[in-house]
Amino acid sequence: MVSAPRLTGEDVLFVLSFSGRTSYLISNIEIAKKAGARIVSISPGGSVVASLADGSINLNAYRASTHPLIVPTGRAPMYVMLDVLFALVARKCEADTL
Repeated sequence: MVSAPRLTGEDVLFVLSFSGRTSYLISNIEIAKKAGARIVSISPGGSVVASLADGSINLNAYRASTHPLIVPTGRAPMYVMLDVLFALVARKCEADTL
């Protein structure tokens, strides 16, 4: 969750959206943009979330299932991308402190 009204022009909101159409995320993105924050998303290309973001990594892995025992596994690529991004940011921060 995010406290979008507290964001400023110096902040970046990083949004993960599996469907690209989650209403509370869209509301928070709109509030953050009005506050001047930059938005980066990992979401399906062409989705509402991707179109609102200043930068987007398109990940079209959304799968729906109506069967109660079948859980789509399409989220794994999103988690891998997130792990790689955080590792790169950590490496950059470490290099900046040396």
